[in-house]
Amino acid sequence: MDRHRIDELGISYVEKLSLYEEYSSRIRNLVQDLVEREDIEICSIDGWAKAPAELVKSLNAHYEGNDSSGLDSISDLVTVRVLLRFPEDVYKVEEIVCAEFDVDLDHSVPSSGLEDPFRFGYPAVLYTLTLSESRSSLREWRKYRGLSFRLELRTVLQEAWATISPRVNMNVDSVSEKKLKRKLVRLAALLEEADEGFLSLWEEVKDVAVLVPPTPEPRTAGDGAVSAERTYSEEELYTFFSEGDVGDNVLNKWSSMAIKAGFPIFVPSPNYLRESFQFLYKAFRAAGIDTLSEVEKFLAELDEDDRALLQLRAIHGAFEKESSAWRVDAFSALFLLVLNLKWDVLKGKDLVQLEIKRGSDRISGVES
Repeated sequence: MDRHRIDELGISYVEKLSLYEEYSSRIRNLVQDLVEREDIEICSIDGWAKAPAELVKSLNAHYEGNDSSGLDSISDLVTVRVLLRFPEDVYKVEEIVCAEFDVDLDHSVPSSGLEDPFRFGYPAVLYTLTLSESRSSLREWRKYRGLSFRLELRTVLQEAWATISPRVNMNVDSVSEKKLKRKLVRLAALLEEADEGFLSLWEEVKDVAVLVPPTPEPRTAGDGAVSAERTYSEEELYTFFSEGDVGDNVLNKWSSMAIKAGFPIFVPSPNYLRESFQFLYKAFRAAGIDTLSEVEKFLAELDEDDRALLQLRAIHGAFEKESSAWRVDAFSALFLLVLNLKWDVLKGKDLVQLEIKRGSDRISGVES
């Protein structure tokens, strides 16, 4: 392509730059909405239109089209980059974009194209896309019909590779180049193993996690004094919750509190409610609330300044996507409050052996 034609394309692009910048913003928001709608966590997402100077530079260096080619034949005038946590998330997003957009496979590098064991480096998944016919026919998208954009899908570790590796890709002699390339290949392999390893750890954590928000309020197990009061049995605690001033309102109070916090209405059977109490008993004991006076103190603290409601709302907010299917009865609500407010005590214990994990799973509908 001659210099005159490059200048013409550069001028044409400058005249339409506002359209491409607007398109980059609209596409970025659309991709984010499509991905988050499927409950896939995005670490970061960015979209931009190529700077005019960069376009001219790339046309001078790399463009192989004929002189009649226009801006429509350049696929990277708009780019959207999405950073995700794990390779598995990348595969899921690939399925979404292939269903929602028209794909130019000749100018795309899907994950299936990165399976060559002899490839160099740690490249990202790359798609060249245009709006589908159904979307571009909508009035609000009509002016972007036929405009392509480049979508880059990377994990956080792939982004680290892309940022750092060019800094060591210098002009050196052939012997040094081979040594550097070998080291880069080894580092790329380590990053790829790390990506898969983090995913494996994440899956393992989900299997043993309990229903506690990521930033629980620090609480102590008590005032540190040694109590001479006798430790209660399970039946004595059940009697405490079934009779007297506490027993008169415990079921209505705590089930209503759970509903007010946002959890779905749940009416348990008597047997289910009794089993919920058994898990509450285990949670109290694991948290070091060993006497009835300590139970009374804990309940009194929950009544201060709407503390119980605020904590239940915090738990609901931390698990908002999952909690719509939770089964929170009166005793389960108290169980969640013990987990949240006494987490500094509980986190150092074997919650699986103490059956706290099982009680947590039961609330979320995971039966062991």
